[in-house]
Amino acid sequence: MNEEIREYLSKPNPDFETGFSLFCRYSRNQSLMSWIGRKKDMARLLFELQKLEKLNLQVNPQAAILAARYNTPVSAIGQRVTGPGPQITFKTFDERRTRRADLSPEMQKIYDQITEEYKLRRGYHEKLKMAKTDADRASFRERLLISQNKIEEGWKQIDAWLLEQEKANSDKGFNASTYRSYITKTLKKGDGMSALQRDTVRVRAKALIDAGEVLGDKILSLLKQYDLI
Repeated sequence: MNEEIREYLSKPNPDFETGFSLFCRYSRNQSLMSWIGRKKDMARLLFELQKLEKLNLQVNPQAAILAARYNTPVSAIGQRVTGPGPQITFKTFDERRTRRADLSPEMQKIYDQITEEYKLRRGYHEKLKMAKTDADRASFRERLLISQNKIEEGWKQIDAWLLEQEKANSDKGFNASTYRSYITKTLKKGDGMSALQRDTVRVRAKALIDAGEVLGDKILSLLKQYDLI
């Protein structure tokens, strides 16, 4: 039983900042830190802390760094759109916190579309600043906001998919993305893998396969090559 978390959860009106610091202090799940910190998702934060409360956990030595990194709904980048009509400030989600390689093929397509929209939006913003007439400014401003809307809608789809993956991983008792990343990185060592690394890869590969996770043909080939499945 974690008394620090229990005391926090027993408060009549627990605040997000304290709770998020506690989550970073005792969790190791950076994907969830990113999600909760970006969304300011109090309900999910309390749900995760209730799970951690029941465990005897060691303090994460990176807690302060992680709390500072993830406790923000958007990136620090902000730009102001000028021109005819009301002033609008938009902010840019930090896509670097979501790795393309961790997404499904369908979500990767959306990720690529978002990347292209970022380029278009940046171009519209530059043209907006250089526009000479109100008509041109209004036109570029409209295109910029359309592009921004596409970016936000794309991230909503990816975020929803990531949340479903987190729930699925929680049910499985392990983080599939972490397991997959370890296997990929370790297999690159080839014959240089230690006995412990080989055993770890074997166990994690079996867990992924048993859970119905799809492994790429290249990874499967390497696993068979080194007699790990």
